[in-house]
Amino acid sequence: MGSAVDEVLKVLDQYEISDLVRAVVYVDKEGFRRYRAVEPPLSREEVETLARLKRAIQNVGEARDGGLRLARERRAEYLDELAKRAVAEFKIKLDERTWGKMMYYLRRDFLGYGVLDPLVRDPYIEDVHVDGPGHVYVWHSRWESLKTDVVLSPDDLDGYVQRVSALVGKSVSYADPILEGTLPEGFRVELAAPPISYRGPSFVIRKYFVVPITLVDMVKMGTISADAVAYLWLMLDYGRNIVIVGPTGAGKTTLLNALLYLIRPDAKILTIEDTREINIVHEHWQALVTRPSRAEAVRDVSAFDLLAIALRSRPDYVVMGEVRGEEAYVLFQTFGSGHTGATTIHAETIEDAVRRLLTRPMNVPPMLVGLAHVFVRVLRVKVGNSIVRRVVEIAENMGVARGGRPRLHYIFRWNPEKDVLEPVEESRHLETIARTRFVSLDFLKAEYKRRRELIAAMVERGYSTPYIVAKVFTQYHLNPEAALEAAKAGKI
Repeated sequence: MGSAVDEVLKVLDQYEISDLVRAVVYVDKEGFRRYRAVEPPLSREEVETLARLKRAIQNVGEARDGGLRLARERRAEYLDELAKRAVAEFKIKLDERTWGKMMYYLRRDFLGYGVLDPLVRDPYIEDVHVDGPGHVYVWHSRWESLKTDVVLSPDDLDGYVQRVSALVGKSVSYADPILEGTLPEGFRVELAAPPISYRGPSFVIRKYFVVPITLVDMVKMGTISADAVAYLWLMLDYGRNIVIVGPTGAGKTTLLNALLYLIRPDAKILTIEDTREINIVHEHWQALVTRPSRAEAVRDVSAFDLLAIALRSRPDYVVMGEVRGEEAYVLFQTFGSGHTGATTIHAETIEDAVRRLLTRPMNVPPMLVGLAHVFVRVLRVKVGNSIVRRVVEIAENMGVARGGRPRLHYIFRWNPEKDVLEPVEESRHLETIARTRFVSLDFLKAEYKRRRELIAAMVERGYSTPYIVAKVFTQYHLNPEAALEAAKAGKI
């Protein structure tokens, strides 16, 4: 650990981000929790050598706005070639150890995100917050909000505006000071520049898992139970619509993405998002993204517009990343026309979610709100000394009573003392499914039990990667008994 970190009061956590970089969460002298990315140390001579190398690379290669101008798939190889040419042409002497450190910083600054690169690469950091000149903050999955040791100047921020604009492919100006887009890694970025951002340019990078977390992962982490997964799987298969409820950062989209792996492989899935976050392996998947417009000649394409496309595309499942406004009315009309679907909504409780659906700007009629058959509530909670995500309630929606109060039948509730999602009541939707789909209730209960056994076997055998999870569920749809036996025997 670096001496600067040793001087502070207490180290709370440390782990490797890469071979050369590790993260340290510590308590500073004032008693606040801080985050530091410990990178390879450079001597004064090495700092000067790095600066010479950067200038040399700028001379022998094409670099602009802090990044190399080259197709992304060959940029790393191109940088290596330029560095070797620069060393040879400018007669810079480097031993093997120093060369490794030089290449780390060259890749970080030319190909990555500069001093923010370790924060973007850290798998435990979910959001990077740059509020203006000064310290950068992060949202850490273990430690929540942390002040980092990274400090940006006004000039640094101007450089990041240019870099982000180039990566996203959109410009920022005084006339159009807002930028929303997706970085090459798939992370969402929201940037605001003066005059609307008074202290100078500000932005937030919201990360999501490039390799999606599956429901098997979530069962292993304690986020949800095998019983609840089997129940939701059955609901999706038999045309029940699911709404995931929770506050910001609770993991709503992550859970939604994981649920989509339960859908049978031959079904057509249509997803609608403001920024691409859903990532599934289904081939019969149409992914649509909204396009806000700030120019008169460019048409604004809203979620409302994309839902109209969905109704004409004959999808089996319509999935909306989040409902916020008038598109909720159209989504519930879609549910009413016989399409099965799922979405998320920002609310603290299920009751709050229903109130949002019933009032402006969503204005979903009370009769249609009943088409949100199952509500799943997810929260960040404290278990021991850790902040974790837990599905805390799963409730069946039995309609809306007078006054807009939902009639909820709770199936699962989280027990905070045991840290377990426990079944509390029998499902009433199973009875409805049996009656409307002409299948026996005994068959549905047996199917629920078998699916629960399959999920438990997958957890025990460690079958949790997206590819394996999709393979097991595909096999189950073809031959349930054979898939269950294979999972139990570890022969997937």
